[in-house]
Amino acid sequence: MNGRAKNRAEQEIEKEVYCGILPVRGDERTSGFIDALLILSGYCIATWSYTQGAYLTGLVGFKQLLITSFAGALLMLMIYQLPVILSARFGIDIWIWLRAVFGVKGVRIVSVIIIIVNFPWYAVCCEMFASSMTNLAAAFGITLPGWTFLGLKLFCVGLGTILAWQGVKTITRTTRILVPLLLAVGALVIFIAFKAVPFSDIWNYQPEITMPHSTAYILAVEANFAFVITLVGGMAGVPRVCKSEKGAFYAGVFGQGISGSFFVVVGAVMVIAMQCATGKATEDPTEMLVSLASPVLALASLLLVAFANVGTQAVGSYLYGVTLKSTFSKLSYHVLILILGGYVALLCIWGKIIDYFGSFLTISACIYAPLAALLFVDFFFIRKQKLDFRSAYEIKGHDNYRYTKGYNLIGLILLAIGCMISLLIYNPVTGEIHNKVLFLLTPTGAALIGTGILYLLLYLIPGVRRYVRKDVSINPDTTAFDREKTPPRQSLILFPLILLLCKIITSKAKLKIEKHDMEGFKPPYLVLGTHQSFTDFYVTPIALAPHRANYISELEGFEYYGEWIYRRIGCLGTRKFIYDLALIRNIKKVLDRGDNLVIYPEARYANVGTSSELSMAVAKMVKMYKYPVVVLNMQGNYLQSPIWNLTKRKEVRLHTDMYGALKKEDIEKLSVKEIHDKLEKLLEYDEYAYQRKENIRITYKDRAKGLHKPLYQCPCCGDENHMNSDGAELFCEKCGARWFKDELSDLHLIKGNLKFAKTESLSGSDLERNPAAHNEAMENKLKVYTDEEGRASLHIPDWYEWERKNVIKEIADGKYSFKMKVQIDALPNAKNFIDCGNGELIHEKE
Repeated sequence: MNGRAKNRAEQEIEKEVYCGILPVRGDERTSGFIDALLILSGYCIATWSYTQGAYLTGLVGFKQLLITSFAGALLMLMIYQLPVILSARFGIDIWIWLRAVFGVKGVRIVSVIIIIVNFPWYAVCCEMFASSMTNLAAAFGITLPGWTFLGLKLFCVGLGTILAWQGVKTITRTTRILVPLLLAVGALVIFIAFKAVPFSDIWNYQPEITMPHSTAYILAVEANFAFVITLVGGMAGVPRVCKSEKGAFYAGVFGQGISGSFFVVVGAVMVIAMQCATGKATEDPTEMLVSLASPVLALASLLLVAFANVGTQAVGSYLYGVTLKSTFSKLSYHVLILILGGYVALLCIWGKIIDYFGSFLTISACIYAPLAALLFVDFFFIRKQKLDFRSAYEIKGHDNYRYTKGYNLIGLILLAIGCMISLLIYNPVTGEIHNKVLFLLTPTGAALIGTGILYLLLYLIPGVRRYVRKDVSINPDTTAFDREKTPPRQSLILFPLILLLCKIITSKAKLKIEKHDMEGFKPPYLVLGTHQSFTDFYVTPIALAPHRANYISELEGFEYYGEWIYRRIGCLGTRKFIYDLALIRNIKKVLDRGDNLVIYPEARYANVGTSSELSMAVAKMVKMYKYPVVVLNMQGNYLQSPIWNLTKRKEVRLHTDMYGALKKEDIEKLSVKEIHDKLEKLLEYDEYAYQRKENIRITYKDRAKGLHKPLYQCPCCGDENHMNSDGAELFCEKCGARWFKDELSDLHLIKGNLKFAKTESLSGSDLERNPAAHNEAMENKLKVYTDEEGRASLHIPDWYEWERKNVIKEIADGKYSFKMKVQIDALPNAKNFIDCGNGELIHEKE
């Protein structure tokens, strides 16, 4: 081929690849039901159908063979062909959808595996070609030496590769000739078989087998399941150009299920006829034609079979070459064709593909069955027939299907598990049955069902759901969360497990709980707890044990951990910053039925380890319900894992004070203001004062990392946008000021001039005073203390309060404003966040 012709062929391949990837528009659809039926019939009636038929005759009688061939194939096709709807609807190849299942890089691995397990079909064609040529030579009285059989197989590989090398037009011409030839061969086989052998001999045929008949029957069903499921490649190209979804589906079912099965039966008839007529069974149609037909007809038939096998080899090389080219776009199509040819050549040299045909079928189905299950479940139940096309085609800025560096680990793991399910039931190499019960489903059927069910079950796990549905915004669940639903009692079965988990998690921190004034307090009561970190949720159940409780939680927790489990552990869902009358009613239901109700009234984790103002609404609620109130004041939870750096500090010890705050008679006689003041005092805390009091030295090397998030304003230059932190240091990137955070969490200035500070002399013991004293900020000056070593030192809550005072002053002066680019997500329920795009958050006077 000259350079110009080679380039033209390469361009044709490139066009085929890209036209085969991009969606086919409705006005470009060319195939109706009949067209698709004929194409798919031709796709599955290659001469390997005879090998399949021959294999089945060694397992079951002819009547059973008819049932397993047609019913087995149609049953499997009715299920696994359903996803062709996506190809017909969107005009895309199934491999585009599988990018969502396996990831944009993971699908490459799967496509290579599929070709490795499926391309041996074409070694079968080469075997048939060599056999037909040998028989043709014998018909002329020529006995070929033994080595020529391998040479003929390799010659078939070479001819097929050359045809595939030529490109699209040559392959198109080949297929136009190939399908009629295959049909002619099938017709000849039927004609010759029934002419040579009485119909009753074929109809009443029974094989001689050593295994139980039930096992043989199941293996026959398995063989047909595996045979049709390995034709999944036909789901890729043809349905996408069909004019209707129904036509695409039934063309696949009938084309492969009836035409394909018919030719399997043709192969079986051929074997039975040969056995009846000559006493020798063969899966080679050429041997039968020579033995049973007239010389002229036999010679013509042999030529047809030979050419058909070369053509099938060529079409297979082309189809899979295009598939690989679309996956590995940087590799030359011709290089890929040579690789495929080399692979088939190695199988031909091995020479045992026919001997291990049944094993090869089941091994192929080991991959195809879970693949089909994943595609089916993903299309109908996971993504619900919606695909993020921008991500599927890797358009810049759309990476929902990149998952973990391009690989969907869930999809790949499930594919591997599906293969294991099949192999754990039946060993296709040795024929050993490992599980007789599941074997009744057949290895392929069990792998298909097992993989699909496991995918559905894993999808119920919130973390898995978020991982596989990164494209949730294209088809979100907008059903509103049911806030009116009566919260169930905390599960009695889960309660001991919850306690065990909480004790394990808090054991290293040596949690100590002290109870004050708890005499006479029995459930139900309202529990108000400080809210410093996630550790609060581990401490509270231990403090309340042996009594169970219900907990108020925001919807993010329901979405993250899953609504089912969250309700089982007793959570009530609500939203922040809204008037939630449903929540008020549900709280009353919980208390009225005799359960404790836990509220964390701060409604957010502590930013710098100090308590926030208690809303007067909490006191009003207490007054309205008139149930006793218990307060949990937890210390050390923030120090152990502050919100700005969640790494746990192993030195921190946890302590909780549990107060019997208000009895029913106290609530009745106290005013709302008095209730508020008492509760606020009991809920007051300063984590850094607690740290110094208990002399908790935190040696964690990155103990200051992340602290710039709450301490965002530099007290040296006043800038609000350039604070940063690393290791044990906090610094301003604008003016260069630096602070060192010691093991007791004091900040010591090591560089810079404190422009916005008021220096006072203060000993270390003075830091153990009432936290309210820290909230003073004279003339918006940050309090700086000189420690025993003469260093300027800051107390973290003072810095934070200084920032708050500055914001309050800006608001009062009408100067406050805040703008930033944000990503907007909506959370309508416990199932998914909905990406609403990007926006700008503006916070100012207007």
